[in-house]
Amino acid sequence: MSWTTFHCQNPDFKVRSIPDGTIFAVTRSALQNSEVFRDMFTSCDPGKSEGDEDLELHERSGELEALLRLLHNPPPPPTELPAEDKFRIIRYDPTTVIPLPLLLSLFFRLADKYALADSITDALRVHLLANAPGHGLEVYGFATLHNMEWEASAASQYVLPMASYRFEEIKVIPDVVAYHKLVRLQDFRVKALRDLLLGEDIFPHGYGECTSHREKTVAAWDRQRKALVGRIESATDVAGEMDALTNTFQDCKTCHKACIAAVEMLAYKGKRVPRRLDQLPNIY
Repeated sequence: MSWTTFHCQNPDFKVRSIPDGTIFAVTRSALQNSEVFRDMFTSCDPGKSEGDEDLELHERSGELEALLRLLHNPPPPPTELPAEDKFRIIRYDPTTVIPLPLLLSLFFRLADKYALADSITDALRVHLLANAPGHGLEVYGFATLHNMEWEASAASQYVLPMASYRFEEIKVIPDVVAYHKLVRLQDFRVKALRDLLLGEDIFPHGYGECTSHREKTVAAWDRQRKALVGRIESATDVAGEMDALTNTFQDCKTCHKACIAAVEMLAYKGKRVPRRLDQLPNIY
């Protein structure tokens, strides 16, 4: 899908790119989606006919075309993919999401420069957040810089462990406070996931206990989680890591069932551990 091509069906006005001389046929009503253009039309000489003059702008034709596309055909929200379970993070069809470089380098700049309608900027913010799963740090940094608190908080869940980024990558975070917020979130998650793992037994309170292999099974579970606990990072899938142990109990239905249940409980509890900045307890 092209996000920058523009064509007007029933034009009644013209806009000209001063640098390139390219002329675009447009509708005045669509230009009203910009506060800048509304004020411009309001201040025009009321004695002149609407078609007397072209509107000339100091924008190259490519950027002007993108602006006119936003004004005439605001981007629809990206298409959500079906959720696999109630804890599943929302995912979008990538073909319906505006690419992040286009958003950051062009669309948001034009929206700010020409004071586009809230409905258009709100749509752009939805597309910004839809890019967060693959570009968590970039989206977090941009949203923080531009005071988009909700988008910054939502993007924080996709930021990888801070130590995994290069110095040049970290520079997208605008200030030390924004950096420290991520450090606190990730520190909280690591501690919470460790406590969760160490507190989950394979036979909780003796439930589902195998009388034949109890000690061997408990020892294997304990050995696996102690090996994992020192490697936990903020993005670690604790349940997925412990699930590797399940196949070792296939010879005993009771132990195998207990391991599956313990892993599922870890997955359930793990998805309830705060993932975003707005979910952190106030006392932390």
